[in-house]
Amino acid sequence: MNPNELLENALLKAQTLEYKNDNPALHTILENAAQQKGVFGVVLTSIAYKIYRPEQDIRRHQDKMEHGYSGRTFDTKYITPFLRRHFPSFAMAESAWLTRSLEQPHVYDQHYPGNIRNPALKKAFLDVLESLEQSPKSAIDLLHSALSFLWEQDLANQDLLERPSVLAKISIRHIVEAVKQHIEHPYAKGVTGAARIPVVAMYAMYQLMLPEIKFYSGTRLASLETHTSADSKSHSLGDIDVLLEDMPFEALEIKHNKPITPEMIDVAYLKIKNTKLERYLILTTSTLNFSNEAAVHQSLEQYAARHPCQIITNGVLPTLKYYLRLIQQPERFLSEYRACLEAEFKRSSGIKKEHLEVWHEIIAKLPTG
Repeated sequence: MNPNELLENALLKAQTLEYKNDNPALHTILENAAQQKGVFGVVLTSIAYKIYRPEQDIRRHQDKMEHGYSGRTFDTKYITPFLRRHFPSFAMAESAWLTRSLEQPHVYDQHYPGNIRNPALKKAFLDVLESLEQSPKSAIDLLHSALSFLWEQDLANQDLLERPSVLAKISIRHIVEAVKQHIEHPYAKGVTGAARIPVVAMYAMYQLMLPEIKFYSGTRLASLETHTSADSKSHSLGDIDVLLEDMPFEALEIKHNKPITPEMIDVAYLKIKNTKLERYLILTTSTLNFSNEAAVHQSLEQYAARHPCQIITNGVLPTLKYYLRLIQQPERFLSEYRACLEAEFKRSSGIKKEHLEVWHEIIAKLPTG
């Protein structure tokens, strides 16, 4: 049986099982899987490889190690594609072995020096791999257990995604306040991705605005890049890019809890100086919009003399409020924003289940009419 068949058959079996917490170490890894995708990916790779090649010591995860194998290659070819097909919110972009704490050229034994920040998670990680070596036949049960956990989580997520949208008329003030609460919510420790929320909010706003505003006639939005994609790799100019005939027209760079600095203006100019970009917006969620407002304005004036592109600085929420005033039926933003959040959640980016749950709680309390 090849690795793809192994995984798909295991999933079919797992769908008939009820997840049970029979292995405390594996349970710890599964409970942290959404936030610690690298650790989870390495464990799932190790379990699957132990089934595929029982004689291999899966703790020797690099082929340059004595009697080692390439965990990263097996993950990239089989495990990550499998997760992206069936459970994208638990999948890494490329490979779990790109995580710094896991890529070190040391055997995954109790002396492994990798800095997995959660001590309990690190212990669970090493314990699972050691137990696989002591009892290779347990691998198939561990695989079924892991996949049944993911399957149940996926069903729960589908229930979350199917909750009804708010369709009633809502004031712009309440819409902006709802987004503010979503951005500023004190998410639990370990729930990363809050910086992605304002990006998704502005992307949803542009989805509604482009068809209605004459200035944007003929333009379209580029797809959102993953939060971990470097601009140099994705060829994007900002977090959000507006294109005209596939050429850059407008770009938005969105900062979370960071005041706008003259250095940010310098970086913006380096991006736009060889383009015909019309506008470049630098927006922030920081209550203090500027580190030094006079210095920022001085930088803006300096670059305005060199390039016709307007570099615009502002807060995310004031910009959102202004844009909502420009469109018909601003309450449509709520449905568009939800759709964008769900799309980002499904494709494995910064948006987490907790972000969706908090948004549902916020909109459930919105006054209507």
